[in-house]
Amino acid sequence: MTHPDPRRSGWLVGFLAPMLAPVLLILYALGVPVWVVAVAPLGLLFGVAPVVDLLIGRDTRNVPAQAAATVEADPFYRRLMHAIVPSYAVGVIAATALAAWAGFSALEWVTFTVGMGFVHSLLVLVAHELGHARDPLDRRMADLALVLVAYGHFGVEHNVGHHKKVATPEDPASARYNESIYRFAMREIPGVFLGALEKEGDRLRRRGLPWLSMSNELLRSWALSLMFLAGLVLAYGPKAVPFFVLHSLVAWFSITMANYTAHYGLLREMVGGRREPCQPKHSWSSSFLFSNLLFFNLQRHADHHANAQRPFQTLSHIEGTPQLPAGIPGLFCMMLVPPVWFRVMNPRLLKAVDHQPSRINFRDSLEAVPHSPAPE
Repeated sequence: MTHPDPRRSGWLVGFLAPMLAPVLLILYALGVPVWVVAVAPLGLLFGVAPVVDLLIGRDTRNVPAQAAATVEADPFYRRLMHAIVPSYAVGVIAATALAAWAGFSALEWVTFTVGMGFVHSLLVLVAHELGHARDPLDRRMADLALVLVAYGHFGVEHNVGHHKKVATPEDPASARYNESIYRFAMREIPGVFLGALEKEGDRLRRRGLPWLSMSNELLRSWALSLMFLAGLVLAYGPKAVPFFVLHSLVAWFSITMANYTAHYGLLREMVGGRREPCQPKHSWSSSFLFSNLLFFNLQRHADHHANAQRPFQTLSHIEGTPQLPAGIPGLFCMMLVPPVWFRVMNPRLLKAVDHQPSRINFRDSLEAVPHSPAPE
């Protein structure tokens, strides 16, 4: 009997990212040159993955509405999410071992560490999925996932702040028209961090609890990250510290890049003195099959914001919503060269909003109404 989810077995692609470092560790032990190990993560993510995405192409099939409840209740998907968190822990441990033992040159070390940071950032997407679940165990697994890249503040700000302010100038995680990824990162990374501090402080005050409390979710997460780092140092020595720090910062930047693609330039209009509700038209989506399997349907973002509690396996492709020209790996390549990004995306943005300035999230109120791409 055919399963109502046509991609059910395909979700195992998600294990490719956490298993990369253990595979590279084995290859290194078998004598593969260290430079090959060093460049493999970046080469696979920015070279191979975009090509695979284009070769396989798009898949706009959806789980039939009448079967959605059955697919959502299937324990396979929850078990998959729970199993992938410890696999990422193994991946980070194996990557740290390589950084400490492989004898990389300085350039090779930086290349490898940056590459693994990008690859392991996909762990945050697992935490993103579990963090939206209602089950307390799922939320705890999300917290543990974020510990591995010291990104505990993501869960606090994303769930409370981003989904409320999305596609508005007040949201640090919604990119503005003609805002490069580098300018966006300088606003988004500290904005998410400060937003988490504010929201956790508000939560503790409402409960009459002090900031220095075991109930502080941020302090608890950061403490666990320090404990994890301490274990890496005990196993691999002080070389584990710079690896863990740079690896985590790159993972943060990678998630910033994913956020950049999700709402670039889109704005919720003012209606009756307040923002209109978030609708599918306020998010960019993409249905390239390989990257959607790898990123657990993150690219079906319009449906995610319309139905935040809907699990990844039943997120739908929604016709008529803003569509991205590539999957996330290809988009990453474009945005790192801002003139390329603007040339590709600005015309798409103008078309998506029917050339209505009131639907464009400008960098400032004085920015001219766009008629053509205008790279900064």
